[in-house]
Amino acid sequence: MTPRNPLSLPKPGGTPKSGTILGHRATTLAFVGILAVSAGCAQLDQRPDSQDSQVHDHQMGVVDFPVSCDTAAQSEIETGLAHLHHMMYEQARPHFSTAADLDADCAMAHWGVAMTSFQPLWHPTSDTDMERGKAAVETALALGVDTDREEQYLAAVSAFFTDPEPAQDSRARDHEARVMAWKQAQRELHTAYPEDVDAAAFYALANVSYATTQFSPDQEADYTRQRQAGALLEDYLEDHPQHPGLFHYLIHAYDSTELAPKAEDIAREYDQLAPETVHALHMPSHIFVRMGLWEETIEWNERSAAAARREMEDDPHASAHYVHALDYIMYGHLQLGNEAEAQQTLERVHDLDEIYSASFAAYNTAALQARYYLEQQDWQAAAQLEPRTPDALVWEDFPAGEALFYYARGLGAARSGDLAQAEVEGEQLQALADTLQAAGDDYWAYMTEALSQAVEAWTLYERGDTDQALALMSAAADLEDSMDKHPTTPGEVLPVRELYGELLLQENRLAEAEAAFEASLERTPNRRNALQQLDQVAIN
Repeated sequence: MTPRNPLSLPKPGGTPKSGTILGHRATTLAFVGILAVSAGCAQLDQRPDSQDSQVHDHQMGVVDFPVSCDTAAQSEIETGLAHLHHMMYEQARPHFSTAADLDADCAMAHWGVAMTSFQPLWHPTSDTDMERGKAAVETALALGVDTDREEQYLAAVSAFFTDPEPAQDSRARDHEARVMAWKQAQRELHTAYPEDVDAAAFYALANVSYATTQFSPDQEADYTRQRQAGALLEDYLEDHPQHPGLFHYLIHAYDSTELAPKAEDIAREYDQLAPETVHALHMPSHIFVRMGLWEETIEWNERSAAAARREMEDDPHASAHYVHALDYIMYGHLQLGNEAEAQQTLERVHDLDEIYSASFAAYNTAALQARYYLEQQDWQAAAQLEPRTPDALVWEDFPAGEALFYYARGLGAARSGDLAQAEVEGEQLQALADTLQAAGDDYWAYMTEALSQAVEAWTLYERGDTDQALALMSAAADLEDSMDKHPTTPGEVLPVRELYGELLLQENRLAEAEAAFEASLERTPNRRNALQQLDQVAIN
């Protein structure tokens, strides 16, 4: 096959000469349809041949991704790639599919479809996505590509969709093996083409994603991979200051209390890059939460929720991003003591008739409801929280999310004196932990186990078995603290370390209580309950 669009990549160390403006009122330029983002892009005329008016109604950053496809397909691929870097997978896929329709010989369009069929940082790949991804890889390989660079891009995505040998015994372990294979292939691509910013960005994402699969209980957190990924991405920022992948993956690389300050500037600039993209508007709050910046957390997620709400009219997938933002909004309002705004946020999720079936959406939907009662210490209401609400989700598919209802109910029952109910809820929690463990989902199994132990510990305390309660709550806190926060959530619903501090405070063990609250604040800075409890320690 003869290349029909032979474009050269930017030279190492040079600034990008061109890219696709995925933005407001863009005009078509003559040079193979590649557009450049500038500060004055809002003054340009909208491209008349836009395939998707929603995409071109706002900016998404600069993507310059030359492939051996015709001009129209190239434009769609770059639009899809920008969505992909913002982790708007469902929004990206139609553009790659359109590229395939526009140019029947364009193998890289099918590469794009495959890349939208797995979410390496979020969760294992569903059967439907796996089938789609494998079919797209097979089609791309059958068509063939014209350049070594494209061949390595296909090899990288093919590595993810090649079944591991030996076969893994759980979906979680299968995902880990696939991410490892993808990471190694992306490293080879990046090494071969160090000037290719997209190759570097995907390699960094693969590193961060693999680090997430290595969450393990009772081990000291190691952010080596995240630091390496962040440093790699930072190397490209000067020459590619509007590349969406650099912004997005840097925030994920530094999404920890220890590293978050390194990404604060990037977080505050992300909206200038993509002022209407749902997930881009949400992402900075990963850093703000880690730094205890509640006003910013609320503001950015309100913008994300508003953008998602607009897209929900035509795209049901946006509902998952909507509830994702609502959980962060709820968390922020509760930390500021904004009770009325928190109640309004609760009503917003109860009003939903449809929520896209994604594991992170289920977790956030349950979490924001449990938070509302537990953070305000409304124990009786927490004990009565209705499980599996709203019924827009198939809750049995999401045991880690469902567990949060029983955590709230169990802790609420124990602390309001209904110990029989507390035992029932604790048993339900343990059953869900066992389900997760049997499925090989170690991370959520251990996190749910910690919640189960916390409910049991407070029940023991109310029964008068103080020593055993304290020992069990301490062990539960150690278990939870040894597992870093998942990207799904702004933070644990009610940190077990705080609960341990409260037990110690009730026993007037003030020095130990103070240490517990301070340790909790090191992990989750500026939390309202921990700060108030520290004040109580000082008073006593």
